[in-house]
Amino acid sequence: MKTKEVIRFFKRYFYNEKLLFIKSFIFLLISSIIGISFGYLIGKSLDYATNKNYTLAIIILIIYLVLSILDNMVFKKIGKISIKKVSMNVMSKISYEVYYKVGLLPARAFEEKSSGEYINRITNDASSITETFRHLINAGTTFLSALLIFIYILFNSWVIALEIIIYFIIFYYFSSKYLPLIKENQKEITKEKDKTISEVNESIRGIREIRALGIRENINKNIKSIIDIIFFKNKKQMIDEEKYYALTYTLGSILEVAAFITCIILVAIGKNTFGFFIAITYYIYRFMYLVELAMNVSSSYQKMKVSVERVDEIINNKLYKDNTFGNLNKTDIEGIIEFKNVTFKYSNEENNIFENLNLIIPKNKKIAIVGKSGQGKSSIFNLLLRYFDPDQGVILIDDIPLQDFDEESLRKNIAIIRQDPFLFNRSIIENFKVLDKYISLKKIREVCKKAEIDEYIMNLPNKYNTLIGEGGVNLSGGQKQRIAIARALLKESKILLFDEATSALDNENQEKIKLAIDNLVVDHTVVIIAHRLSTIIDADLIYLIDNGKVVAKGKHNYLMKNSELYKKLYKNEN
Repeated sequence: MKTKEVIRFFKRYFYNEKLLFIKSFIFLLISSIIGISFGYLIGKSLDYATNKNYTLAIIILIIYLVLSILDNMVFKKIGKISIKKVSMNVMSKISYEVYYKVGLLPARAFEEKSSGEYINRITNDASSITETFRHLINAGTTFLSALLIFIYILFNSWVIALEIIIYFIIFYYFSSKYLPLIKENQKEITKEKDKTISEVNESIRGIREIRALGIRENINKNIKSIIDIIFFKNKKQMIDEEKYYALTYTLGSILEVAAFITCIILVAIGKNTFGFFIAITYYIYRFMYLVELAMNVSSSYQKMKVSVERVDEIINNKLYKDNTFGNLNKTDIEGIIEFKNVTFKYSNEENNIFENLNLIIPKNKKIAIVGKSGQGKSSIFNLLLRYFDPDQGVILIDDIPLQDFDEESLRKNIAIIRQDPFLFNRSIIENFKVLDKYISLKKIREVCKKAEIDEYIMNLPNKYNTLIGEGGVNLSGGQKQRIAIARALLKESKILLFDEATSALDNENQEKIKLAIDNLVVDHTVVIIAHRLSTIIDADLIYLIDNGKVVAKGKHNYLMKNSELYKKLYKNEN
């Protein structure tokens, strides 16, 4: 990423903070200017004392003390507080915008990149950007004060000024050699950190399964191998940085000695006073502080450029385009679904999942979709929810193309209950209130009763305030599914999709859920993807899919008589 692009990035986020930014810059600049006056004041005090003008020498030192107190208590303090406020405000903006944009990414973005990478961009990269920004402001004000020091030195000794210029030319040469190496190392380190966050997140979420499988040591070794890679790359970067620092510190020592020898010669020949010598001693160390700051900032800047690139890729859609939706806001649908000549394949696969798929799902009916494993049954739901769009053909709801609906309408009209539903690591009631924070407990209990889960919840010690654990680990598979069913009912969606949602239930509860679904059919279009055909034998219509097409349709008894494939699937199950 070029420097002008980095500047453009900063302008975007710092524009609304410009008044606070200007305030912080002015106060820090004043603080720096006060700081550079100290060398001159100490030198003048020494000159007055040498000439036995002790009163003026003491007055100068008192002025020095007053300025120091004023600097520490007002200018430096206010400047640092202001710049930290700017940084925190900007970090929150960047973090939220990256998080928001991640929510708009297409489904394939989460197949091609790990969750750890997105988490890292939202948290660590945003933090790295604002931390480096603070260093840059500090370096900027220090540079301006150093410029004033250089002008002072130039007027008093062009020889020392020339020595400083030569020093900075050599310093720039070393920086141009080492800083690109630091940037490349940082890119590799950041990639490995993405892997670590993803692996750790996954292993913690699946800790019960990992223990049950007896693979904890294998997972530990995998995590350790990634950490070892990060350690190796960090060590390599540390060595490059220390080489860079060693060269510049050595160069700084040469400058110090050269400047001090020059001062001694100037004092010896009567061209300057001991006060100037003392001032130069102070200012050379100020220059060394600037150089050290510049080294740290240069290193941080290279790392920050990596973070800006990664954040910019998400915010400005350089990796993936946002999901787009239509403008039609319509929630009073009848619930008739039609697939017309739909052809579709996933981007990472060669063969089509569907070839000219055609099917009609009537309203207020219970429709089942069955077929052998890998025939794309779940892909039908992915297309209906617009996680993916068909390559050819069209999907209609009430004769309206799916792409015409805005996102709010689409999510309101369709609810899905998955085989392994996602539940938030919150209380049971909070898992319902994510839909509507004002929803009453009475209404929540109504839908839970329909899903046959209210009685179980009310027998828990904390009832609806029971924490369910990450991913619902404190609940059985059947309990999670029934809560998910209740949550879907709370949405009041016209179309309900069941992705084998009764598979984890025992026979008794399976019958209860089937009864609940039958009751829903009066007012809802219910579509069930079934792997166990015994759960959908009472469906109003069953579609049998094979090789990406509907090869048979009808009720269970009809298909048993007229479809050898359906009959085979049913018999293999029993």
